[in-house]
Amino acid sequence: MAMNELVIRNGTVVTASGIVEADIWIEDGKIKRVAKELLRVYRDTDQPLEEWDASGMYILPGFLALPDKSYAKIRSLEEYLHAVRSLAANGYTCMADVLHVDPWKKSDQWRYQAAIHFNNVIDYTMVVEVSASQMAHGLVRQLCLEGYRSIRVTVRKQEEINRLEWETFSPILTSYRVLLSLHIPDDSAISREEKRNMHRQWLRRCRFWQIRTWVKADWAQALESFDDFYHVYQVKGMTADHALRFLAEHPFRSLSVMASLDSVQVDLRRTKWLDAELLRLLVKLCSTNTAKALGLYPRKGCIITGADADLLFVKKEQWLTKFDLYTILNFSEIRLPTSVMSNGKWIFAEQQFAATIGMGRCHLDIKPYNFVM
Repeated sequence: MAMNELVIRNGTVVTASGIVEADIWIEDGKIKRVAKELLRVYRDTDQPLEEWDASGMYILPGFLALPDKSYAKIRSLEEYLHAVRSLAANGYTCMADVLHVDPWKKSDQWRYQAAIHFNNVIDYTMVVEVSASQMAHGLVRQLCLEGYRSIRVTVRKQEEINRLEWETFSPILTSYRVLLSLHIPDDSAISREEKRNMHRQWLRRCRFWQIRTWVKADWAQALESFDDFYHVYQVKGMTADHALRFLAEHPFRSLSVMASLDSVQVDLRRTKWLDAELLRLLVKLCSTNTAKALGLYPRKGCIITGADADLLFVKKEQWLTKFDLYTILNFSEIRLPTSVMSNGKWIFAEQQFAATIGMGRCHLDIKPYNFVM
């Protein structure tokens, strides 16, 4: 018998592929059907159907957060809940948190570091952070056996990339299909040109060993991509504005870029898109592409049958009506949705948080090699 069945009616569904008027049927936290109900649908249960009217609203898939600093390091429960609830209120329904690994610790100690996430209100996955000096065969194999599929390598000097033992650990990464990311700390005394050279060298190595990798880059670097599949670029600021324009002008071309919504800026002085079209482009860049890169698609980043019911509701009357159309729109300063649903449950509705502590699920079974962006 169906449990927790809900239908959301009369909303405008905005996804990376288009905008359509449709009803969304949700069952047990999953999307069951997306279509406009024209005929009476047969149901094999007498349980009353819960309905929610989304008239006058855009419905979007939830965004994915890419924080630079680890939320797992927050030890105060009150501070932690405030932080993750702020993510939910800004439209995030999943986060990729950073988990720093010390080689002298055992695997159960690594997991204990993330114990605070048992109180999470949204889903999450873990990006394991190691220094370049730690990237050895034994540690990489242990991380893969523990189920981690995303590893962030911290590099402070270009020589560290040369010293990495690619020939020993790359077969493990390709066997387990692990996403490798390059992290150059902002506090390191590295010039822009040196950072660009480090990116190029890192990308060449990853392409040679056929490892999918994720780097932070400017727009020029994203356009000079060696390979559209193995290289994923995280953009921010006005670089994200360039990416949105490229996606709008080349709707059928693959572009391996993603962004965290709070880092996006849009120059409204040059924008010619309709209101909903800007939302569609934001969904593609900050939700669908990010979910594909992290290996969470099609559970996240989309509104299709079988996906998690992670939904945002934006009132049409408020979207782009409170902003000067001759300025730069900074999404770190905007609370986008009026309501947020995660796994079919309300976590933020009409500016109020629901009592959903601990409902967030950990996703380690990610598949970052499955989709072209």
